[in-house]
Amino acid sequence: MSAEIDAVRQAIVTTIAQALGSHVTVEAHGGRFDRAELARYSKRAPAVLVAAMGMPRVEDRPRARPMVQFAAFVMCRDAPGASRDTQALTLAEALVRLVPGNVWGQDNVQRPEQLSAENLYSGEIDRLGIAMWAVSWRQIVNLSTQRDIGDLADFAIYHGTHHVGEGPDTESHLELPTGNEETSP
Repeated sequence: MSAEIDAVRQAIVTTIAQALGSHVTVEAHGGRFDRAELARYSKRAPAVLVAAMGMPRVEDRPRARPMVQFAAFVMCRDAPGASRDTQALTLAEALVRLVPGNVWGQDNVQRPEQLSAENLYSGEIDRLGIAMWAVSWRQIVNLSTQRDIGDLADFAIYHGTHHVGEGPDTESHLELPTGNEETSP
């Protein structure tokens, strides 16, 4: 099975790591953060975590061409001679310079569009001793010819935590039959 969007994300990680140097941790990441994850990654700061956040638009002719929303989350903590805020702003600026026109060495990617950067400051993030920025952009990824749906792994278990409004988080858990279970009479 092909994982072309993940290959693009990994190419982004590689390019950013080369541009920023070995003193910055650069990795692929699954998406948004909870408090525990922020605390865990803050120990590895300065860090840039690259995620594919969604596909707000998919053109389907003559082949799938999703517009992928990528984000590079910058996370910094105080260091001798450099505040976390200054470090995070400096890394965000470096990314804003790196992203325009970059196709990450991939033949199936179009130039980035809608580049933006956002300071993610909050009291909670500040209490964790970190500063965060998100640099995001959209790029069309031209997927190769369609794959047979039978090549996909079975979707058997889903578990998710959902935050809606001011109320408590809710959890969903679903296990689908895989067809391998024995049925009892």
